[in-house]
Amino acid sequence: MITARNLTKSYRKKDVLTGVDLDLEAGGIHGLLGRNGVGKSTLLGIIGGQIKASSGELRVFGEQPWDNARVMDAVALTGVDTPYPGAWSGAAILEAAGLRYPRWDEDGARSLVDDFALTGALETRYSFMSRGQKAMIGIVVGLASCAPLTLLDEPYVGLDTHNRRVFYEHLLAMGESGRTFIVATHHVHESAKVLDSFLILGRDGRIARHCNAADVADEYVVLSAPALPRIDEALDLRGSAGLQRALVPRSAAAGVGVVRKDTADLDDVIGAMLEAS
Repeated sequence: MITARNLTKSYRKKDVLTGVDLDLEAGGIHGLLGRNGVGKSTLLGIIGGQIKASSGELRVFGEQPWDNARVMDAVALTGVDTPYPGAWSGAAILEAAGLRYPRWDEDGARSLVDDFALTGALETRYSFMSRGQKAMIGIVVGLASCAPLTLLDEPYVGLDTHNRRVFYEHLLAMGESGRTFIVATHHVHESAKVLDSFLILGRDGRIARHCNAADVADEYVVLSAPALPRIDEALDLRGSAGLQRALVPRSAAAGVGVVRKDTADLDDVIGAMLEAS
């Protein structure tokens, strides 16, 4: 579905993406993870055909996406910072989305509005909405678009605990429908549990890792002991009074004297990889 080779993007001589290589097959929920400012939004914009790459090769559905109507009709890109017209009401934004996306699901949009308790915001101007309401409008547009490829850029910023749960419930259900979702975020503790795979965009503007979430969850363990030897493969090493903990590949744990060996939590592994990127 998506293939990128040596993809770059610069703004006024500032390099943001410096050589992205990527292969992503259709289907599932994939995380695009990275620190603030590493270029996640830029990469999503390029994949979605809204930003032109400086150099490199990119194919989405077998075609270059930049200003390509066929690709852009099959891709939805939305997030809390999507620049919807400030004078438009929530209802006007959803009406425009229904005209914009060929596969728009009106019943699905209404269901999302109800589950988010957004009915009152439909008559509110976008510029007057809270950050959470803007986030929910963006989520409704992205999920109800039924676009085969849906790109969600920090979609849950501003949402409370209940509405984040609503978002993840709908995302999980739609992820089983054959659609492909890429969710950009720098928060991993909640998103980790819904991901089929994750990509880490490093500070050097390249994809540092692309991992299958289920495989990673089985590959790492947490070792605990009063003192641990140096383990080069360790992703994380922390210590407190009389106890050290190391997050290491299972293969590197053999023969290490420990007090405890526990299966690592996926969000801890992803978080450690993110810190190292």
